[in-house]
Amino acid sequence: MTKVTRRCLAIGLGMAAWVNFWPVYASLVLHSTRADHAHLPVAMLIPYLFLLVGNAFLKRHRLSSSELMTVCCMGMVAACMQGEWLSNYFLEALTMPRYFASAENRWDELLLPHLPRWAAVHDRFAVTHFYEGLPPGQAFPWRVWIAPLFWWGTFLGAVLGINLCLSVILRKQWMAHERLAFPIAHALEALTGVAGMRGTLFALARSRFFQVGFAVTFLIICWFILTWFYVAVPPPPILSGNFAAKLLPLGRGFPPFELRFSLLTLVFGYFTNLEVLFSIWFFHVLSIVQAGVFNRFGLEVGSVDPWGSFHAAVGWQSFGGMVVFVGWGLWVARAHLKGVFRKAIRGDDRVDDSEELMSYRTCVGMLAICSAYVLLWLKSAGMSWAPIFAFWFATQILYLGLARIMVESGLVFLRGPITAQAFTWHLFGVVGLGPRSAVILTLTNAFACDAKTFAMTPLAHVPRLSMGINRRIRKVLAPGVLLGALVGVATAVGVILYCGYCIMGSYNFGTVSFRGIGALNLAGFNRLAAARIQAGTMGSSWDRIGFLGIGAAFTGLLFYLRYRFPGFPLHPIGFAISASAPLRNTTLTIFLVWALKSLVLRLGGLEHYRKLAPLFLGMMVAYLAGTALGVIVDWIWFPGNGHMIHVAW
Repeated sequence: MTKVTRRCLAIGLGMAAWVNFWPVYASLVLHSTRADHAHLPVAMLIPYLFLLVGNAFLKRHRLSSSELMTVCCMGMVAACMQGEWLSNYFLEALTMPRYFASAENRWDELLLPHLPRWAAVHDRFAVTHFYEGLPPGQAFPWRVWIAPLFWWGTFLGAVLGINLCLSVILRKQWMAHERLAFPIAHALEALTGVAGMRGTLFALARSRFFQVGFAVTFLIICWFILTWFYVAVPPPPILSGNFAAKLLPLGRGFPPFELRFSLLTLVFGYFTNLEVLFSIWFFHVLSIVQAGVFNRFGLEVGSVDPWGSFHAAVGWQSFGGMVVFVGWGLWVARAHLKGVFRKAIRGDDRVDDSEELMSYRTCVGMLAICSAYVLLWLKSAGMSWAPIFAFWFATQILYLGLARIMVESGLVFLRGPITAQAFTWHLFGVVGLGPRSAVILTLTNAFACDAKTFAMTPLAHVPRLSMGINRRIRKVLAPGVLLGALVGVATAVGVILYCGYCIMGSYNFGTVSFRGIGALNLAGFNRLAAARIQAGTMGSSWDRIGFLGIGAAFTGLLFYLRYRFPGFPLHPIGFAISASAPLRNTTLTIFLVWALKSLVLRLGGLEHYRKLAPLFLGMMVAYLAGTALGVIVDWIWFPGNGHMIHVAW
């Protein structure tokens, strides 16, 4: 390993630790802007921006573009380990059943007997002190955490390994054969400067469009920060957290249309294919109309599940579309996949894998071993085989589907229409699951349905970004990314445990996590599971499965029309995520960027489209700089009473 390689790996591991430390501290202690929302987390983008600026001023020991991109890949994946999506929910899953068990909810009887000793923390005092803080002189109860953290750590490593192998296997299909857009990769390459491309952040900064985009966005954020000090100053209409949200009622029974501006959606949407943008906002509006019509006519299939769509029937319909969307993508890639397995099993010299992060033989072998371990882990925890395969099938559909959608659309705020847990619940019911499988299913809610918690969406970009990295460094990128993710999750979990025991108690963090209230946390999942187990009558939900079939058939029709009529304007991506909850907050922005891009291409063509690209990159850089300024202001003047520049989506 060369000195240059060791240097970039060391910086990458440092980045992996930092992108997990500062967002946890900012969110849980300062109560400032969260940095864990997007699939391309602000937690990584802000320190990476500072790294780019600092590196430009170095005369000696300057990092090359390959080293910078390696650090970017490691930080991008590691940043998904922090926040309410993995580290918080993960620690909730281990502790909440014991802490909130009471005579009223009967969790001692319905849930706790089915939780393995090695997969959760059962020591009552250790759990209580985590939520309420250690009494003076009490030692940190590290012994009770060793077994759960170790076994969950192996599970995390196996899932990360699966996702990395899938990303490497599909890289050539998505990049070379289908030529997907990769808007996020293009933006990161434009900021970094990679082999075969001209320009870096400082080259972009000389563009007048970049300067205008930066100045306008940064001034708006500074205006909003000023309102924190002077109540009389009105907040700006955009980029103002919850102040900027407006609801547009459409009629009795119809979900309201949410008017909110999302700057990151605007930035990456500019690099997205027009038909994809059109299809996303068109199908989302159609889903709102469908939900309203169903509500007016009383056509219901039951209540919505946590972290799912705003309407149960529409959500299951969209998930049917996601199943066909992923299945069709794999069918189209069948020739490539056959070549991958020929290379892995027979060593076929006609298949070239020299450009990949790992050889196809390594990928296939690692994929098989990690998949077997995950399935056996869930079986050892207590789930039956049928629910295991159903749950893992739905999980992989969501992982692959959302990863491809992000690769093709650049949407950084994205979630599946239903969760894999909801799919398993309604496919079998408590009657088919049994109490033990049902309880173990609640443990899996640390990775619900957004594919971000185990980094599938950023991992899908790593093989693409590696094409701009020097081959000597590229060889260590795969293990470097996995090691960085484990360093990241260890940092996030360690900081949360320390803050919970030694600073303020996790119940006082002020987030949805650890409070035991509402439906969108582990307490909500546990209450739902306990109620279903106690009733014991819930069977398969055939009406929901029926809507899944309707969605699958409609998506198949869309694919047929696109292949039969090449100019057909509707893309199946729009239908597959039409019921995704984050679209409620981003559809207006998607519509605006679609209209703007259509106008630019119609009036100025590709030349003007390319000239305007620095404007949007300038807006993104200003957004990151402004968010960092907001956290610093909260740290100095408002510790513990911080402010949100943006909201969850």
